[in-house]
Amino acid sequence: MTTPAPDVRDVYAEAPPIAREVGALLKLRRELGDDRPDFYPPVSVNEVREVLLREAALLDRLALADSEATGDAVKAAVELREFDTRQGHGPSATFEGVIPPYADRWRDDPRGYARQEYRQWLTVPPWKPALPTGPAGEAGA
Repeated sequence: MTTPAPDVRDVYAEAPPIAREVGALLKLRRELGDDRPDFYPPVSVNEVREVLLREAALLDRLALADSEATGDAVKAAVELREFDTRQGHGPSATFEGVIPPYADRWRDDPRGYARQEYRQWLTVPPWKPALPTGPAGEAGA
C-alpha cells in the first residue's frame, strides 16, 4: 500500500501567512547571496535546500489559490526533488520525509514531495531537534 501525499490543509495549517513567508524568503536569499560578508562561512547545502524547500512550498500555496502559478509550483518542486536526489541517502541526505525523493511515486507528483518535506520541516525545523522518547513514549523520559 502506498502512503498518500500529505493533505494540503494539514501541511499548510501551521505555515506562516504568505506575505510573511515572502518577506522571510527574500531576506534569506539576500543573506545567502553575493553580498554575503567574507567573514561568514560559505553557503551550506542545508541553506541552499532551505531556500528551495520554502520556495517550492510558497509557490505551491500560491498555485492552490491561482492556477496560473501551477507551472512555477511544479518546476520548484521538481528542483527540490532533484536537489535532494543528488544529495543521496545516508549522512549526506537532505530529505526529511518518510518517502525518499527518488521514489517513483514523486515522478508524477513533485508537489506532493514538496508538501511532505515542508510538513516535516515545519514539524521539526533544524533549529528544534526532536526530543528522544523514553520507554513510556514520553518526550525526554
